[in-house]
Amino acid sequence: MSSQHLDPQTVVALTAQPDPDLEREKAVLVDKIGANPRIDLELVLKAIEFGQAAHQGQKRKNGQPYFVHPLRVAIRAIDYDLDTKTVIGALLHDVIEDTHFTGPNIATLFGQSLAQIVEALTKVKTSKSLTLYKIFQLGNLDFRVILIKLLDRLDNLSDLTALPRYKQRQICQESLAIYAEVAHGLGLIEIEEEMRDSIFRQLYAIRYQKIKRRLAELEAERGKAIGKIIEEISACVDPNLLVRVIPVKYKPHGFLFTNHEIERLLNHLVLETHDPLSCYNLLGQIHTRLRSIPLSIRDFISNPRANGWRGLTTKVMVLGEQVSLQIVTSEFQVKNRKGLITLMQEGVYQSENYKQFFELYLDVASDDNVRVDDVFKSSKARIIQCMTPGGDIIELRYGATILDFAFMVHSGLGIKTTGGIINNVRYPRGKVLEDGMVVKVLTSDTAIAEEVWLEEVVMPKSRREILRFTTKHKGHSTIRP
Repeated sequence: MSSQHLDPQTVVALTAQPDPDLEREKAVLVDKIGANPRIDLELVLKAIEFGQAAHQGQKRKNGQPYFVHPLRVAIRAIDYDLDTKTVIGALLHDVIEDTHFTGPNIATLFGQSLAQIVEALTKVKTSKSLTLYKIFQLGNLDFRVILIKLLDRLDNLSDLTALPRYKQRQICQESLAIYAEVAHGLGLIEIEEEMRDSIFRQLYAIRYQKIKRRLAELEAERGKAIGKIIEEISACVDPNLLVRVIPVKYKPHGFLFTNHEIERLLNHLVLETHDPLSCYNLLGQIHTRLRSIPLSIRDFISNPRANGWRGLTTKVMVLGEQVSLQIVTSEFQVKNRKGLITLMQEGVYQSENYKQFFELYLDVASDDNVRVDDVFKSSKARIIQCMTPGGDIIELRYGATILDFAFMVHSGLGIKTTGGIINNVRYPRGKVLEDGMVVKVLTSDTAIAEEVWLEEVVMPKSRREILRFTTKHKGHSTIRP
């Protein structure tokens, strides 16, 4: 019987013909679930049966049963120790898109919230921008949506060989432009690195292997020198402060399109300690005994990076070589790699911490004419952090102005902005901001936004608000101070 004639109430009782690939992935998933007391095994087994029956008869390009893919995505979710709802969402993420079953069908079997996750992951066939908008909008409300999408894309990238070469390139380029950047923005560094590595290994196989061999050679050649650098740093600090020193491991994809010197980047160490106060103590001891590089110290403990990364960074001279250091706690080290996932493991699926990140993507994806390139440019832009006088951190794209800052604080503030005060100096609203500036916005009731203001902004939200205001007030006289 075709899945198109299955009743959702009875579909869970049906199974497809045994397939070795399918049975293997099912066995792996069930074994992992059995070892995880947080997961509702009975409910996941129900989802496996439903998903397998719903996708019955469907094949991937490589000839495997289609349901092998959702099983692998669910296995990735289990490997990150995520909850039952995330695992089931992974299993059913293509059901609405690729079968006749609907959101209400899924709600009947698994609940409304699970159905909403699957609906959020269903493509809008007529519009890529609407698909992106839906993912970012609902991902902001429930992190499971965005994470399942990233795990889905990761698995698709691992299995492109059956596709035509042009299609492989298209998927890889879109993944780089959007999904790798999303992973980075959410602090999902492990996922980002795996994604980039998979993409470049397939797109630039020869160069990838060449750089991989060179990295291995350099690590072997530099092993003793790095060991001596670690010894020198360890001798400079209280041994009770230093938990361990970790040489940063670089992957080939990081060198394909950069001018970075591989040799210098090998001099990059992570110093792990107990708590935030120990980070500062460690930094002080190192700078007391080793010469630091001017202007290289950054404090991302009190002011985390846009993607949540926390720690101290500095550069020092050790045995005549410049060495980059990250000083983190053991907890920071885990969270800096897993980002959003650490919140989900604690049962948190919404957070103000990532509000500005999602707003940035929603601003771009809300444009009906959005292209992948637009999202790429927005996501690749360097992020700076500026502060309000009250201490609120506002994240902006590199090149942002006082006017952008005002709009990011509040749309109503931006509309009446005349300039700002930075370090007791008054500047016009088009003043380009630098990382770390404290900005007091100046306004006037006589200042009304007009289209020429578009020349003074770079943030998508600023452009959208200016255009919205000027369109609404066309024909009205405006004063531009």
